[in-house]
Amino acid sequence: MPDTVSKTDNFLKAIEKYAEEQRTKIRSEAEDFKEKELNKAEAEGLKEAYTLIQRKMARVNTEIAADLSKAERESKEKIFIKRKEISEKVFEKAKEKLIAFTETDKYLSLLGKSAKIISEKLNSDDVIIFVNKKDIKHKDIISEAFGRKCEIEESNEIIIGGITGLSKKLGLLVDETLDTGLEEQHEWFYANSGLSVID
Repeated sequence: MPDTVSKTDNFLKAIEKYAEEQRTKIRSEAEDFKEKELNKAEAEGLKEAYTLIQRKMARVNTEIAADLSKAERESKEKIFIKRKEISEKVFEKAKEKLIAFTETDKYLSLLGKSAKIISEKLNSDDVIIFVNKKDIKHKDIISEAFGRKCEIEESNEIIIGGITGLSKKLGLLVDETLDTGLEEQHEWFYANSGLSVID
């Protein structure tokens, strides 16, 4: 009987040893599985975090670009307004000087020269010369310089001075006004003053 007990004992020990080996193997596999899953979860978490960071960075970059664009646009608008104010002041002063010039003898000479230019360009018998209200008093000087028959009429469109000639037969208008001369200087001023807004 001792052999049987010893065999049973050995058998039980062998089963216990096998069970312990299996437990150890299962624990090891479980630890390996757990570690792999944790590593996988960590990698996925890092990937998600990276993606989230990239999205936030893209949003921040977009906001910064929008803010910079807005600031640049506002800056250009301020420069444009300042440029306009400066040019308006310059041309208001020029207009004042031209109005003062219309009270001089040199202006009377200019009216005569302008009348001759119009007479040469409008070789017709239906010419009407337009002047501003205050220059109607100089109609004799204009008529004499024109050199032939013409009508002289007031025009509300001429503010500063000078004259305009019209021939309906020829379908031509010759503008020798100081108003138009000043307006042409506006265009020159914007092109050459260096007060432009650069993109």
